[in-house]
Amino acid sequence: MNSLKKNLQSILLKSLGKLSAIATPQLRKLLGKGIGTVLRWMSSKRFQITVSNLQEAYPEKSSHWIRTTAYSSYHNLGIVLAEILAFQYLSNKQLVDIIQFTNIELLGDLYGRSNGMILLSGHFGNWELLAYSAGLLSGIPINIVVAPQHNPIANEYINEFRSRHNNRIVPMTNAARNIVHILQNNGVVAMLADQAANSSKNIFVDFFHRPASTYDAPAALALKFKFPLIIGFAVRQASGAYLVTLQEIKYDDLEYSKEGIAELTRRHVAILEREIRNHPDQWSWQHKRWKI
Repeated sequence: MNSLKKNLQSILLKSLGKLSAIATPQLRKLLGKGIGTVLRWMSSKRFQITVSNLQEAYPEKSSHWIRTTAYSSYHNLGIVLAEILAFQYLSNKQLVDIIQFTNIELLGDLYGRSNGMILLSGHFGNWELLAYSAGLLSGIPINIVVAPQHNPIANEYINEFRSRHNNRIVPMTNAARNIVHILQNNGVVAMLADQAANSSKNIFVDFFHRPASTYDAPAALALKFKFPLIIGFAVRQASGAYLVTLQEIKYDDLEYSKEGIAELTRRHVAILEREIRNHPDQWSWQHKRWKI
């Protein structure tokens, strides 16, 4: 029975992927919105978490704005899924056509004068396309830290795309040693730093005026080994394409200490919050970011 279920799931994903691949960007966007609506219907509990998060983050907003933004956040998830399913059937040229970096040369410049590099982003816009295209356009192999999907079929499907070019996958489970090894051997590591961290091992940083347990590894690694720290987001435009501006986070005024790690963490979290405030509908509000 499990084998039959997996086969049916695989057929469904591939069928949706082929349909999404032949669609225009605008039709793919509509398909994604439909998928997002289905995802919202599938879990009323998750939708309530989304609404609650938005209410806490934007206490000044009306209930209409909150619910509209919650719906739009689900649409974003659906669009990302529709695009990910299509990517396996699209050429690199087709992928490049839907994402533009204003300063991709920053990666090459920093990579050429450092012994490793850390790239940060969040579950914003299409984060999967961001990681893949950054490696493709810069010509620099990127090691992408990922959390395994609960569904093994979906996990295999997405990983096939993630590693299609020169990029490599680093499972989040027990990833610390691998990440250090990669960085110390002149590698580039990309990670998402916007999910709730283990509160007993990490630090609390204000996020939308509320303390949120946040991974301190990016800041700690950067400060300890002097690796460049770059942050960027794939912001969806009205056309359905994406625009990315990369930013190096400066920290030459900080020391490798508890206080320095906390301050550098605050800096990259503040950049994430600013981007979310500019485009609240493009961030994934569905997870429990605040767990106090």
